[in-house]
Amino acid sequence: MKKLRTSDYALVFPGQGSQYVGMGLEIFKEFISAEKIFESAEQISNLDIRNLCFFGDEENLMETSITQPCLLATNIALYTVFQEHFSRKPKYICGHSAGEYSALVAAGVLSFTDAMSLLQVRGALMSKAQGGGMVALKGITFEQAEKICRQNVQPGGVLVPANLNSPEQIVISGDVDSIEEALIFAFDHNLKAIPLSVSGAFHSPLMQEAAQNFANIISNFQFNDAGIPVISNVTAEPVISGYEWSQLLEQQMTSAVRWEASIRYIYEKGIEVFVEVGPGQVLSKLIKKIVPSAVTLNVENVKSLQETLVELEQVFDLQLV
Repeated sequence: MKKLRTSDYALVFPGQGSQYVGMGLEIFKEFISAEKIFESAEQISNLDIRNLCFFGDEENLMETSITQPCLLATNIALYTVFQEHFSRKPKYICGHSAGEYSALVAAGVLSFTDAMSLLQVRGALMSKAQGGGMVALKGITFEQAEKICRQNVQPGGVLVPANLNSPEQIVISGDVDSIEEALIFAFDHNLKAIPLSVSGAFHSPLMQEAAQNFANIISNFQFNDAGIPVISNVTAEPVISGYEWSQLLEQQMTSAVRWEASIRYIYEKGIEVFVEVGPGQVLSKLIKKIVPSAVTLNVENVKSLQETLVELEQVFDLQLV
């Protein structure tokens, strides 16, 4: 294991797009604490979350209003088990889009109950905002993505960079006609473009009405100051204030997810170890694109939990010598 600059690490939580049928099942079977999280999630949401996550239909699980609460339950169940086995707190926490709610639970900004309730509302509002789509563009810069959006947005339409994921991947978001035009443009110019399986133009101005409705609801919830700094998707900087978070979650619905800038901020503070807690390894792969020298670990089942615990012990034993 290479020598690291500090003995700290960052936690990252995945969002929509990382889900898969079977997520969380193994950890649920093995740990009572995970079982309790899933049971609590069902009581709060009135959704059959265990069946949806473990055995459900893939198409159902991709529905935004279902995906988001299911991801929160899985992320926090995995996080709870991880913390039981590794008590050292992270230096920073960050979540991608809907994953930001998991980050806020881990940092103590939101209770699990409130985060679940808010995500259900968020997911329902986003599902209602139909009539748009998102496309991942590979191998282009932010400036190129902006130019593609300007060139292909249709009259009266919207087309904007929405997820600034890595130096090699930017997701654009917009109305159906503009997205279709951008796909044709990408094909004509030999650009790699992947339409995403989402129900709307997330993180774009087309979410404005949903964000305004969300703002009316979010004011009824309690936001505490963060016990651990959480990097905001909107600002790519750490935010402690609970009041600021109540504002940022509204803005996040219409703003781009500044993931690359968030990871660079953490790395520039001396953090080289990133632990992804949640289904899949989408964020770990993006982090490696952003910081090739980073140590990326993940927790999504018993095997990866055990491997990550061994790796972390080795990393921090090395630092303490």
